[in-house]
Amino acid sequence: MLRTLALLVPVWLLIAWICTGCWDRREIVDVAIVMITGVDEGQKPGTYRVHAHVAEPIQLGGPGEAGSAQTKKEPVTHLVTEGRNIDEARAKAERMLSRDIITSHRRVYLIGESAARKGMKDILDQISRNPMNRLSTLLVIAENTKAEKLMDTKVPLETFDVELFREFGLRKMRLPTSIKDYFIAATTPGQQPLAASFAKSKENKIMMSGIAIFRDHKLEGFIKGKEAIALSGMLGGKMGGSITIRIPQVKGDLSIHLDRLQLRRNVTILKGEPEFTFEVRAFGRVLDNRTNLDLSNPSIIQKINKASSEELEHTFKSLFHRLQKQFRADTTGMGTMIYKKHPGYWKRIEKDWPQMYPDQTIKWQVRTEITGVGSIGAPLFIPDNEVEK
Repeated sequence: MLRTLALLVPVWLLIAWICTGCWDRREIVDVAIVMITGVDEGQKPGTYRVHAHVAEPIQLGGPGEAGSAQTKKEPVTHLVTEGRNIDEARAKAERMLSRDIITSHRRVYLIGESAARKGMKDILDQISRNPMNRLSTLLVIAENTKAEKLMDTKVPLETFDVELFREFGLRKMRLPTSIKDYFIAATTPGQQPLAASFAKSKENKIMMSGIAIFRDHKLEGFIKGKEAIALSGMLGGKMGGSITIRIPQVKGDLSIHLDRLQLRRNVTILKGEPEFTFEVRAFGRVLDNRTNLDLSNPSIIQKINKASSEELEHTFKSLFHRLQKQFRADTTGMGTMIYKKHPGYWKRIEKDWPQMYPDQTIKWQVRTEITGVGSIGAPLFIPDNEVEK
């Protein structure tokens, strides 16, 4: 018995030593945690200008300090470097800090429009090659401005500017716009990637401006307004927007808020050519009635459904005209539909698809259903004898 215990004691000591804590832990005072990175073209041709915000936890303050009248310092350190590539710029930043730069907690990667139009390959390669980079990082394009200028704009409500981009992306768009999503779309046959886009308003505020469209890893342009709402709904994101409709022979118009969208897509091969059919079912609510219509009348709701369907179909056709003719980017994955359903046919036309895509036609079947009109029928300020029931 004693001999057995004597043999077990070293084993227990070894186990206790192994389980004493994290073997690779690093003290917070030894690391510089990057919250957001911005990339622009450098001053010299062929170089990049990299701007990073590093968190300063000591500046966040403790409980009870939020209501202080004193203006607090922004809790980040700004690092700006230039290099022939992203890694060279990072190495220069390392020599500027006494701490080790950590990018595994980075939430947003922001790229200026000019740099994105010249090409994303070098930037994306550095992101994917370094294991410290988190692929769930939100990919954002700065529209009509530099990433650095957008990053240095003060934002309301949030302590860190990175939170504004993150909340917009995750709560209000819900589009596949992470770096991982970009890589997946870029490597899927018959599909081009996209990203969220932000811009500066006339009031010098950051605002979500639309959806950035890429072709062959180069920014082609932006989808905005009603077309962005339609594209977001098609890709499974949050629609979160309104369309304005008019009823024939009725004075005024109505605003319809689109809550969600159901999409069924199909492709068949007839006489050696693909034929696409898109069935769209949209659900929305009346938020603003600028007519004299009594919305409690079912026959009037039918007219609104019809007008909404026609307006939404026109929006989809306008969206695809822009994607096919202007950007020539298969963002919605029409080629992927062929690849999945008719792999043999796709194998024959894969190399020709970029030239075939702009000429493809789509048969649309759009139906809108109004699920709510508010608590009243006609506007309360209209006399009853003027209400169309």
